Amino acid sequence: MSLEKGTRMRVAVRPYRPDDRAAVLAIFDGNAADYFGEGDRGWLAETLDEPDGPAFVVTVGAQVAAFGGYEIWDHYNKALLYWGMADRRYHGAGLGRLLLLARLLHVAEHAEPPTRYVTVDTSPMVAPFFLACGFERTAIWPQGYRSGMEMHELRFDLAATDVDRLRAALDDAHARAEAALGGNSRAS
Repeated sequence: MSLEKGTRMRVAVRPYRPDDRAAVLAIFDGNAADYFGEGDRGWLAETLDEPDGPAFVVTVGAQVAAFGGYEIWDHYNKALLYWGMADRRYHGAGLGRLLLLARLLHVAEHAEPPTRYVTVDTSPMVAPFFLACGFERTAIWPQGYRSGMEMHELRFDLAATDVDRLRAALDDAHARAEAALGGNSRAS
């Protein structure tokens, strides 16, 4: 991604709105070949029409640049992250980390019922991102996805941190994303 010298891009995290649907599908389409399997677009479209829990977007300027959410599993002591993707133009700018930390903080502050673990299943290509963000691997499933791709399950233990640390990490991730994109404002 290239920015003209002096260009400032405001980065913000906000709740997903139905008018974000086309932008989120475009983000998916730009990442599909490398990160998603056949049939995933239909599943995403269903999720966008009827989210299973809170969903968020990261915006750069007025443009939706990342999307992800989570759902609470009432019978288990966990939340499950769903989706989590950034526009290819912004890969490496820290939007994925910003989105992840915003979701972790939201779970810690708002999950009903309160939950201890935040889990995710993902591909071997993406698992290292979650490991670098403090998740631990709990399982590897050969051909765990119907597409034949290996599935890695990971979890984050909210009991091992506190809301203030998550908020500080989120603020740091926001500052780093803004710096990477030449911006200087705070997440909303």
